[in-house]
Order: sequence, then C-alpha cells, then structure tokens
Amino acid sequence: MNEVVVAVYRSASAAEAAVEDLKVARVPSATIRQFVSDPAAQEGLLELHNRSIASGDRVVAVTVEDRHASAVMGILDMRAPVCMTDVPLPMGESRAIKNWRFSADPSSK
Repeated sequence: MNEVVVAVYRSASAAEAAVEDLKVARVPSATIRQFVSDPAAQEGLLELHNRSIASGDRVVAVTVEDRHASAVMGILDMRAPVCMTDVPLPMGESRAIKNWRFSADPSSK
C-alpha cells in the first residue's frame, strides 16, 4: 500500500532543500510534488487543514510505499516543517491528491 507524507514549510528555500534531500536519498517508489498552500479552500491538506497553515506556505507531498514512509518523514523533518503527517492511500494516489486544494504548483512556473 502507498502513503502520502505531507510537510508544510514557511519558505520556498526550505521546501526546495527538503526535495533535494529526498532526491539525494533516492527513496524507492517516491513521487514528489510541491505546492503553494491555499488554506481558504474548502478542502484542506488532510489532517493539516485545521493547523496554522498560512497562505503561501510551501507544501511537499511525497507518495511512497508505506515501508519507506518513516524514512521520508525523517528526511523532511530535517528541514523543520511547520507541520507534517502521513496518510495511507487505499483509494489510489491520483484520486486522493486531486481532492486537495492548492493555489499553484511552484514547479510549473
């Protein structure tokens, strides 16, 4: 089964550094996405929705096999995220992530 590990950072540089750390670690099966948060949206970041997420915070979402989730969390934690969680994806990655609300994908700019 897959899980999504989500970490929220206050700065783009911290999020970018976390992504680079993940790339260096070459975690098998990891799919990394970055977004700019939009806490005003109706649907939030799973359990993170009610926490102190500010508009413009950078979100790193990593889909990974559950056996690698703790390693990914350890790597993301090194860059001091504001908050972080991991969630199983029984219904499939694309459907779950599609339902989240973000204002933009910074990698597409």
